[in-house]
Amino acid sequence: MKRGTVLALFTVLVIVALLSLELQYSSYDYVGYNPVNNAGEDVVHTSLQSALGSYRGPYVIIYVTGEQWHWMFGPHSDPYTNETVVPVQEPVVFVITSVDVFHEFFVQSAVSAGSTLNFGSEAVPGYYAYIVYVFPKPGVYHVACAEYCGVAGFGLGHPWLTGTIIATYSYSQASQILGGNMPQGVWDPGYLNNVTGA
Repeated sequence: MKRGTVLALFTVLVIVALLSLELQYSSYDYVGYNPVNNAGEDVVHTSLQSALGSYRGPYVIIYVTGEQWHWMFGPHSDPYTNETVVPVQEPVVFVITSVDVFHEFFVQSAVSAGSTLNFGSEAVPGYYAYIVYVFPKPGVYHVACAEYCGVAGFGLGHPWLTGTIIATYSYSQASQILGGNMPQGVWDPGYLNNVTGA
């Protein structure tokens, strides 16, 4: 075969491969959160804008920082707290980072009605990850580190990197637990029930 024919065939194959990848990956929904079909929920994003997409309803922001050996949730009156409060049936945006090593912010609950709630994201030093999640019902949710992040003396280490998220409809309960420092955003529990008719 002539050199020109080989180059033409190679070019055609590259173009076909690129078009195939474009068609395959263009079907994924990376546009952000959608309350109608929960698209974009519990997907890791690189910015607040991409996490929320076209959603313009109320939401709250919880800042999460992983550090050996605790999670810090903000905003709070105590900057070193590993407990936070979120609304039920309203989008919560978790902004996740780390100050020292790789951690994994991992939220879980007990099995309920045959389903288990599990979601999370890597906490990487110097970078931010954004996750939108809607807590379906009031309760206490356990936070752990799902990335082995080391050990320390005196029994401390990776197993101690835990936290608690309390999901509630009550603004006054949330304010009391958070010392009056409510999360950034609009606290409107149950908002999605009104929008989606659930």
